[in-house]
Amino acid sequence: MTSSSPQGDGERIPSDHRSLGPSLPPDLELAAACAAGDASAIAALDSALPELIRPVLARTGVEGSDSDEIVQRVRVALLAPGADGRSGLSSYSGRGELKAFIRAVAVKQALKKRQREDRPSDPAFDLLAGGDDSPELQVIKARCQGEIRAAFAAALEALGDRERTLLRQHYLDGLSVDVLGRLHRVHRATAARWLTAARADLLRSMRRHFQSTLGMDRRDLDSAIGLVRSRLDLSLSRLLRP
Repeated sequence: MTSSSPQGDGERIPSDHRSLGPSLPPDLELAAACAAGDASAIAALDSALPELIRPVLARTGVEGSDSDEIVQRVRVALLAPGADGRSGLSSYSGRGELKAFIRAVAVKQALKKRQREDRPSDPAFDLLAGGDDSPELQVIKARCQGEIRAAFAAALEALGDRERTLLRQHYLDGLSVDVLGRLHRVHRATAARWLTAARADLLRSMRRHFQSTLGMDRRDLDSAIGLVRSRLDLSLSRLLRP
């Protein structure tokens, strides 16, 4: 990523990067191609991100799995379309080097992560709350209440890296299956299938946890998982927070 000539203050990359003409500086050309959805440009930038970001993260005290999380969040911040349909890279104007722009995004994401961790944790969120239940279901809720977070943590840990990333991107970052497909370079139907499978694996693991820790029979397990399933989509964004 090389230095590029300055553009005007506040200037943004056009949605069609070819309109900038053949004399486009290299940094701006790469950013424009990524913002326009060019697969080879996105792959090139994506492969360069870890080596580019990790040194500056290390200087802020972010390392290991925390560093992996920030790299992923920078990926989303740069490449995923926002509410206006434009990606974060579209705000790069060519003033200064692209690598400096990306590192600034990484530092901002690291600070956001630290602020989230410094806030007092929320009280345990009851996945089984609500509903006009029979006495039998109320007993099941009482038994599962204290195991929800432990069951969820164990289930999340049992998932693969891709499944955990997809769940966080969809439920925590709010990315649609269309955006997930573009980020992971697969068809939206494939991204949707991956997401559905990750959610199903999560519920199966939670079921195993309830069975092993609470000794539930099949009928009670079915009832408990049915209750969890009915509220899971509403609750995942809270449960996935660090």
